[in-house]
Amino acid sequence: MHSLSYKKTLNYLIWLSLTLLPVLASSSLYAQENGAALYKQHCSACHSNTGEGGIGLPLATPSVIESLPDSYIKKTIIQGRPGRIMPAFDQLSADEVDAIVGHMRLWGEQKVSNDTTPIKGNALKGKATYQQHCASCHGQNLEGNTLGTGVTFSRDRSLPVMPPALNNAGFLDAASDAMLKYSISHGRIGTPMPAFADTLTEPQINDVVSYIRAAHQQQAKPPVDEDALSLMYDSPLDFDETVDAVRSTISAYNFRTFPDRYIEQGLTDEFSSNKKQVIIRFCNFKKLYDAIRIEPRIGTILPCKITIFETEDGEVKLVTVNIKRYGSLFNNAQLDKALEAISEAYEEILDEVTL
Repeated sequence: MHSLSYKKTLNYLIWLSLTLLPVLASSSLYAQENGAALYKQHCSACHSNTGEGGIGLPLATPSVIESLPDSYIKKTIIQGRPGRIMPAFDQLSADEVDAIVGHMRLWGEQKVSNDTTPIKGNALKGKATYQQHCASCHGQNLEGNTLGTGVTFSRDRSLPVMPPALNNAGFLDAASDAMLKYSISHGRIGTPMPAFADTLTEPQINDVVSYIRAAHQQQAKPPVDEDALSLMYDSPLDFDETVDAVRSTISAYNFRTFPDRYIEQGLTDEFSSNKKQVIIRFCNFKKLYDAIRIEPRIGTILPCKITIFETEDGEVKLVTVNIKRYGSLFNNAQLDKALEAISEAYEEILDEVTL
């Protein structure tokens, strides 16, 4: 009797395993296919469809993918790199992020320990070692030896990939001490990052890790600027006088003006366009270049524009983007500094016309 019951149970388990095996295999295959599609949609533009890199890191390079823990990849996808070219994909679900990571794991397995225990070292000694061996690529202050976001044209042409900014909050939040130590020790073959296991002692490597980690602990969150993204001024002049005054003042501030455009231009025929709504475009090419080479996306609001329109009540308004507030969205100190002069010129032009 017991033998019969045992056989029934065994037969049931065999049937169950044979039934579920194709389902599990199908689910795994779906996850891989879904991960490949998600990677192609969200990641391939910078990292290439095969992970060979471009603007972004060559993720499929064995020495790279094996140095990246799953936790690091997931946090990087979700949080991005504030102030760098890597955006945050926080709109993706946890399952979608897992699928992308699963797809990337086809290029190589993780070799870094998942241990999150902080490494104990001497940060002061680590700073000296860092300055000697690391600063030439990663910057004197861990900021990355490059301008701005790390796109191709803002990096040293001799570097095939962009050295990461080690003081970036997104990087430091994602990277464990174990990952930092592994990367320093083993390097990344196929990139300019050498292995230091034979150059530095383990205590020296621990010191460098502690120095990098100290930068994370010292960071403070930037203040939130609640200013509006656009600014509006009232003009004391009539419409035509305001337009002339803006053009004249722009030229006085060493900006080049472009032909004016009516707001409705291209949306209706030229005879029907409202001639009391005009966009004045202007640019200082040196300032424009300084800003765009740091953050190309700032080009969405450049060249500078001031919109002038007359309301039904006869009031004349001037509207422009708050370039300082807009620039702060990129969380990039270099960009903030570059935009400061443009922002001041904006304010002085508008004040001179409207006061």
